Parts: sequence; C-alpha cells; structure tokens
Amino acid sequence: METIFAPWRGEYINGIGNHAKNPDNPQECVFCSAIKATDDFERYIIYRGINAFVILNLYPYNNGHMLIIPYNHVSDLSQLNTETHHEMMDLIVKAQKVLQDVYHPHGMNIGANIGTAAGAGIDQHLHFHILPRWTADVNFMTTIGQTRVIPEKLDETWKKIRASWQKID
Repeated sequence: METIFAPWRGEYINGIGNHAKNPDNPQECVFCSAIKATDDFERYIIYRGINAFVILNLYPYNNGHMLIIPYNHVSDLSQLNTETHHEMMDLIVKAQKVLQDVYHPHGMNIGANIGTAAGAGIDQHLHFHILPRWTADVNFMTTIGQTRVIPEKLDETWKKIRASWQKID
C-alpha cells in the first residue's frame, strides 16, 4: 500500500475523531459547537431547522456528503421526540432533492451508524449521512490505490448546495 502524507488528518484523529470533542473546548461535542456558530459558511451549515440542522461532512466520501443532525445531543433515535423524527426525515428528503439538482447522481446512500460497533465515528451525537453515488464511483484510485479523490473544495460544495437548498421546496 502507498503512503500519502496528510498531516491535516491529525486534527481529525486527535480532535473530532476522538469522541467528537471540540478541539477548542474538549468538553463540547463538535456538532454542538457547530450549532452555536454564527457564520454558516465557516462551519459549512447548509440549513438550520427547528429541531435539526444540515451540515457538510468535513471528511466526505463524495462531493455533496451531508449530515442531518438533531439539535438534541443524543445517541439513539428513541431519545428524540416525534417532531424531531419527522423534521429529520423531511430534511433527508430535501437533501436528496438538492443532491439530484446539483450533482445528478445515479443513486444515494442514506443512513445512520448508531454506536461505534456500527461504524459511528461520532457516536454520542446521532446523525444521518446522505451522499450522492455514481455508477463506478469506486475507481482505480479507490480500489488499487486505496485512496479516495474528492475533486471539489468544500467551499464550492457549500455554495452549490446552499443555493439549491434555498430554491427547492
């Protein structure tokens, strides 16, 4: 396997990946910290709802990879009220429409990893992933090079998705 020098991953591994702690305040979850941000662009927040919000994944699998996150700091769906369940599903549906509008993918992955055993990198604050997929998007770099290529900056992704989010009902 080839080695790629990526020192920026250290911050993720030692901070965000360490049980979702905010590097500036280790007592605070990174998602809870994002909620408090006043600049949506700076934190890549796409939309703020009543019970949940939408944000870009800082370490996306593909361009457009979004997270749907309740404001409540809970780790399990059963800890949310019905209004939050409904709003999160509505946000997932809208995110799917936006991704279709912006990227025209062949499919979507939508899901939640609940608990570290299920693959949750941030296991104490429930969140859903929604990301576009294309036929054969696992290419040579991924299968042979064991490296994923993300061809678009998060700044550009945010601008495209935010504009589409505001125009789509």
